[in-house]
Amino acid sequence: MNIGIIGGGASGMMLASLIKTKDKVTLIDANAKLGKKLLLTGNGKCNFTADDFTDLHNIYNNDFARAIYKKYDRDSFLSFMKSIGIEPKLEWHKGRGYYYPNSNKSTSVYYALLDKIKANGVNIVYNAKVINIESDNNKKTSDNDKNATNYIVETETDRYVFDKIVIATGGMSYKNTGSDGSVYKILEMLKHRVVKPLPGLVGFAHNDHDLKGLKGVRVDAKVIATIYDKDSKILKEYIETGEVQFNENYVSGIPMMDMSRYINRYIDDGYKVELRLNLYDREDIYDYLVKRRENLYYKKAQDFLCGLLPDELANVIIKRTQNEMHNDTSNRRGELCEPEVENLTNGFLKSLVKYITNFKIGNISLGNFDNAQVTLGGVDINAVNVDTLESKIYKGMYFTGEVLDIDGRCGGYNLQLAYSTAVLVSHSLM
Repeated sequence: MNIGIIGGGASGMMLASLIKTKDKVTLIDANAKLGKKLLLTGNGKCNFTADDFTDLHNIYNNDFARAIYKKYDRDSFLSFMKSIGIEPKLEWHKGRGYYYPNSNKSTSVYYALLDKIKANGVNIVYNAKVINIESDNNKKTSDNDKNATNYIVETETDRYVFDKIVIATGGMSYKNTGSDGSVYKILEMLKHRVVKPLPGLVGFAHNDHDLKGLKGVRVDAKVIATIYDKDSKILKEYIETGEVQFNENYVSGIPMMDMSRYINRYIDDGYKVELRLNLYDREDIYDYLVKRRENLYYKKAQDFLCGLLPDELANVIIKRTQNEMHNDTSNRRGELCEPEVENLTNGFLKSLVKYITNFKIGNISLGNFDNAQVTLGGVDINAVNVDTLESKIYKGMYFTGEVLDIDGRCGGYNLQLAYSTAVLVSHSLM
């Protein structure tokens, strides 16, 4: 029996390293090297799974994904990594645990997988972009399976015939790694519904003039996203916390990337989405600022927030507060920002509280696939058997990893998904 694996990314490599069969296995990839996106993971350190899987509510298509994770969980993945020579290391950052190879190098994981693939006798075909897949449901491929399907896989230069195929092409994230989404059109021709792909785990583009000078600024914040319905009533609200990173035309960081998974679908559907930051989350913020005014009475007003927030961001907040005070005629009785901190009025401090705790980022829009770490959308899971990951439409066609309409947050959840789906399919093929 001939088995074809289409795609040599994380899930394709894991499957090829796991597969234990005497059948002929061929791994086809469009690049000159496997695992291009895998090598970028965790900024080159390869964050391959997470510590906490007690609550999987943040995984899209939760029930389907939960069933897969439960079969092959984090501990299973860690054991697998050790079996191919990778010693896992747990690192903590802001209360979240991330697993990396002890070498701190994604190349370690890459070569460990590649060596195992070669040891398994898998035939690797490089620089072979798949341009078409056809099936022949009527052709008997074995005496024991009259319903078997032959799959004809065409690349730009060659033609392959497989008894079974695995679609492990990934989605459209990091396009320069070869994930261009072209397989979706092929699958749609094979009657598989594809949920519209959108960039996920990506920062937000913005057109907020106030933020143009914040390139390189980082700040810990609570990120709040509010989605409004057509009647301007609150439909949903999401909250993430962590380090936010500003650039000239976009805002990123782990909480923003995690947030993108929740709200990008709403943005794409035309809903109004408001994004704001709580930059200093404490209930007594006003009393704190009053005390700060007493302590820092000798400073210039423009330096009032120095040491509390990054200077560039503090300047934006002071400016927004000044503009509000100037435009609000009911508050113009000497309430404009004076040169010294001791002259800041209570009204000014109250306005300042609003801009510190509800710092709005205006005119946000979707980031792009070039910088996205995962694809939202993909092959509709309703046409996939959750127990085997085999297509319900075509016998002998399987799916792994990001090509499916499942995605997780930052921190190794998506690589865990790649592994868990690969194990499930490897067992289905044996």
